[in-house]
Amino acid sequence: MRPGNNPVERIKAEKDGLDILDDIEELAARHGGWETIDPGDRERLKWIGTFFRKPTPGRFMMRIRITNGQATSVQLRALAEIARRLGNEILDLTTRQQIELRAIKIADVPQILQALADIDITSLQTGMDNIRNVNCCPLAGITPLELFDASNVGGEYTSIFLNNKEFTNLPRKFNVTIT
Repeated sequence: MRPGNNPVERIKAEKDGLDILDDIEELAARHGGWETIDPGDRERLKWIGTFFRKPTPGRFMMRIRITNGQATSVQLRALAEIARRLGNEILDLTTRQQIELRAIKIADVPQILQALADIDITSLQTGMDNIRNVNCCPLAGITPLELFDASNVGGEYTSIFLNNKEFTNLPRKFNVTIT
């Protein structure tokens, strides 16, 4: 898609959204809140699931990908600890089977990204023009009358596009459900 007059399309044409990962340490060290971050970089943060929120100056929200809506107790405990230490102590569950951390500081984003990697989950590509979280039945594999468990398909599909720049500049977000 050509950028034209759309400011977001111009930002996407300038630099791939995932390239913000190369700059996150510097952004985290240099800025106190979203107000001082370049508008292009502020938009690119959405590619790593980090969203500025005007109602909470200086704070961000991070959306975390939970493929299939399935998380382990270890993952959920780690997320709760991150929310307790670095956020507002609340984890929001979304309609797309994701989890949102609220009221985090930009300075903490590199630390949070590493903590997520340590428990094998990510916030990548949960915003902007990406393939969003893959929804499946969260009870797959445990319901007694289930005809087919699509959980593995959801995970395999996610592995095709996640962190793959061929899928980070879609014309619009793309929502998928596999069941």
